[in-house]
Amino acid sequence: MRLEIHLIQSFPPANLNRDENGMPKSTIFGGRPRARISSQCQKRAARKYYHQYAELDPAHFADRSRNWIPELKSKLVKAGIPDEQAELVARLALKEGLKLKFNDKNEATTIVFLGKTELDAIAEILIKNWSAIESSLREEKPKLPQKDPNIAKAIEKALVDTGKPGDVALFGRMMASLPTVNVDAAVQVAHAISINALQQEFDFFTAVDDLGSSEDTGADHMGETGYNSSTYYRFAVLDKEQLVENLGGTEHLGSIIKAFATAFIHAVPSGHQNGFAAHTRPALVMVVVREGQPISLVDAFENPVAPSGGFSLLENAVKALDEYWGSLIKMYGEADVQYKGVVALDRLAARLNVLKSSKKDSVEELLNGALKALGVANNGKGA
Repeated sequence: MRLEIHLIQSFPPANLNRDENGMPKSTIFGGRPRARISSQCQKRAARKYYHQYAELDPAHFADRSRNWIPELKSKLVKAGIPDEQAELVARLALKEGLKLKFNDKNEATTIVFLGKTELDAIAEILIKNWSAIESSLREEKPKLPQKDPNIAKAIEKALVDTGKPGDVALFGRMMASLPTVNVDAAVQVAHAISINALQQEFDFFTAVDDLGSSEDTGADHMGETGYNSSTYYRFAVLDKEQLVENLGGTEHLGSIIKAFATAFIHAVPSGHQNGFAAHTRPALVMVVVREGQPISLVDAFENPVAPSGGFSLLENAVKALDEYWGSLIKMYGEADVQYKGVVALDRLAARLNVLKSSKKDSVEELLNGALKALGVANNGKGA
């Protein structure tokens, strides 16, 4: 069973996700240029949002980093292991246990996604077996014990066997160096694309020296920034069964699903926000709980939407989504749909027809209904 989240969201002038040239990302859809926000950008924004705002145990948080040695070292030092030995063992544990390579700055050459509970598990193995490890450090080429116990295998087993923290369970993990600890993501996020045709623009700016001479009338710095104003269709899918498998149970299932859904709806990418302050909320949120293959509603916007007939772009976008949903269920039926609900701003809700009976009063009501349909209680326990 899967949870689909469909959003329509407008942004004023912004450059939320830039390409290698500093311009807002774009793509072609329906034969017309569209603004784009990458899936990676949206996922990071959502992850950072619920790290800050969700009422989740921090044990479910994870980070992507190449700089894990100091984190692991600090846990060993707190256990009473001398500083120099703690740093050496932390490096050996990550090198032999996770098969990582390091540069001369003690940073891994590849970024690694690890949860706090996983790092704690590695530290616990090292501390528990410290007497055997300490003796192996006296060898000419220090390495972790390889039998009785095999520390590297114990670390690998801990990462494979223990339930994954929420972040890793949701977004998955790929480690080419140690495929056994790979995790299939429970969440898929589409690249957001604008439902209107793209028109890229440029902001020419200058900076003036506040302490400069009054006779100096020129600018001390000049530059330009690309931006656009666009309304996006955003889409994400969460696979309940995959999430349960990744978590190793249902104890925290409800709270993690709701935390992700809330974060995906609310989170805004941070790109160039100091210069644009493009902080908005979706004008429409639609949630579907479905058995079987999820369905994006992006084809509702194959033809770019524009203001027309006395209606705004957003009003016409809601109408297009509603009509497409009607066409879709007419063609395929909706026997696989276990729940559907939609929330929209009042002036937009008036454009709903097919989905009018599925209208909810708030996002909170919408998500609670979805959790019930998924068989997940609101207290975070599996139903």
